[in-house]
Amino acid sequence: MKKFLAILTVLAIIFTMSMVSFAALQENVVGNYCTSDTGTPVQMFPGAANTPIETLGAVFSAVAEFKAVGIICPSWSDNVGNLTVTLYKWDKDYETTLKGTPVAGPEVFEDYEDNSFVGFDFEASPMAAGVYYIQLSDAEDDAGTGVGCWSGTTVYPGQYVFVDGEYLPKMNLRMQLDYVTELAEGALPYGEMPTLEKPKSDLGGEGTLPHYIYFDLTKEDKSVFIDGSVTFGENEDGTLHVTVPAGTVDSMYDLQFASHFDYDPFDDGISCADYPYIAMRIRITDPSIKNGPGEAFMYTSSIGGATPGYSTAIPYDYSTGDWQTVVIDPTANKVFKENAIDNEDVWTGFRFDVLNATPSEDGDFDIAWIAFFQNEDAAMAFDGDFSKADESKPTPKPTPEPTDTPAPTEPPVETEVPEVTEAPTTEEPAATKAPENKGCGGIVGGAVAVAVAALGAALVIRKKH
Repeated sequence: MKKFLAILTVLAIIFTMSMVSFAALQENVVGNYCTSDTGTPVQMFPGAANTPIETLGAVFSAVAEFKAVGIICPSWSDNVGNLTVTLYKWDKDYETTLKGTPVAGPEVFEDYEDNSFVGFDFEASPMAAGVYYIQLSDAEDDAGTGVGCWSGTTVYPGQYVFVDGEYLPKMNLRMQLDYVTELAEGALPYGEMPTLEKPKSDLGGEGTLPHYIYFDLTKEDKSVFIDGSVTFGENEDGTLHVTVPAGTVDSMYDLQFASHFDYDPFDDGISCADYPYIAMRIRITDPSIKNGPGEAFMYTSSIGGATPGYSTAIPYDYSTGDWQTVVIDPTANKVFKENAIDNEDVWTGFRFDVLNATPSEDGDFDIAWIAFFQNEDAAMAFDGDFSKADESKPTPKPTPEPTDTPAPTEPPVETEVPEVTEAPTTEEPAATKAPENKGCGGIVGGAVAVAVAALGAALVIRKKH
């Protein structure tokens, strides 16, 4: 045991000494073991609406011996805050893995430099190929600005992300994985991943049409789109034109639906739980200028403004200059999902960060419409014919028109009471013999039925009273 602790101490010293190499890696803000759109920060502390994330990590599959692995973690520019990093060998599932002994860590990174690669250096003793799980935990920040990591809302085949033990398939973390020997050109940097069951979603549904409330920008007043850092205009076809000037640090625009459109969220009410996906029909004017993804901060009836942790990426396809449908998917955002359900939220808008990085050249986009869908497949398959959505709008019940009060009528003329006459007398009929009891049929059964009917009538009478 003492020998094992001594080895861990030596590794810790080596790791501390290797922080210089990690600082050098900060120049590569993209990471080499993730998608290229990991521009959405996940804030673990203090977290959205003071709902901190306790654990955040990624399962990854290394194809060869590796000498370093880490996650790129922002500290919101102030270099203040702590994170603990732990590396496990993956074993069957999440719960079983965490019951095992870590192969590295837990290691506490105190007041780490903003956007550092927080992780482990195994230069002296490389780790074998295989499937591992690296986890961030115990987030702390005395300054209160937050600590966390960078993420993307697309799939990277070499990663599975877990947030507080929940597998989120459509998410990857900005990671750096350095192999001892450089891989052959064209070789995949990841190996086979374990099979995990996709969790059931509590949001959305199977509907194929957009919500009957949508925002057709070809018919809206474009003069409401005014902002200092983003330029808005109108194309000949009536679509909205957006320009993000080169060097713009924060190309954001508060798209409050009630301020821009004929929409009352508390009257019209697009449910976040029923319609969690925001789709935009958009066109990149010059796709050769690859300025990266955008970012959306979700605004709902319980989220009044841009709140850290309530954001998701807006993925653009720079391979085409044609119209494309981009889907803003907040369902992988744990804190959004919980609030959308628990608070029965409705959509009020979103902060539209057209680009979430500073562009080196002007970025130009055209937007035709914004709509809400129950699932992503329906959004991608939608043909733009909103008349179908209009037809699905519930028809309000007509309010009955008041009718005139009828004129009073004269009371009926009284009639004389007829004289009482004596009732005629008839002879009493002769008694008949009761039929033999033949089981459940015959008159006996009929008598019971009448009795039950009478009892039912009595119960109905009681209900009326």
